[in-house]
Amino acid sequence: AFVLVQQDTGRIEPNYPKVCGHQGNVLDIKWNPFIENIIASCSEDTSVRIWEIPEGGLKRNMTEAVLELYGHSRRVGLVEWHPTTNNILFSAGYDYKVLIWNLDIGEPVKMIDCHTDVILCMSFNTDGSLLATTCKDKKLRVVEPRSGRVLQVRGPRGGFGDGGTGRNPTETR
Repeated sequence: AFVLVQQDTGRIEPNYPKVCGHQGNVLDIKWNPFIENIIASCSEDTSVRIWEIPEGGLKRNMTEAVLELYGHSRRVGLVEWHPTTNNILFSAGYDYKVLIWNLDIGEPVKMIDCHTDVILCMSFNTDGSLLATTCKDKKLRVVEPRSGRVLQVRGPRGGFGDGGTGRNPTETR
């Protein structure tokens, strides 16, 4: 992954310094919304890594991450910073799970396990109280991240709340 200083323009030299610590292809990266020189990345190597970019940008290749996080059993396709809480990071893996990481301790503090296929996208509402995900099963889920409870499901033919099943997903049978 390249990290460019905003004033740099034009063609990038082939030997321009890179962030290159993962063992597999990098599938997603996100800048930390609270600390401007911190990046989270995830990869086919099943890891999530946290990188601290030096002031003024990279002068040489960066291979050592500040944190290496392992908790997924398959490749990790998405990372997303919590919008209002510093040092909380969400990752979605091809193991169909969303892990919530507390970076202060370097451990997952919660797992959201409500998906039946690969998670394709995840996004928070403004205050971080809701997480929306889309999945290869063609369903949109609205999840309460603190509890992991699925509040709403919508399938390709169903209205909100029933996931196409005709029943409320929060009701117990």
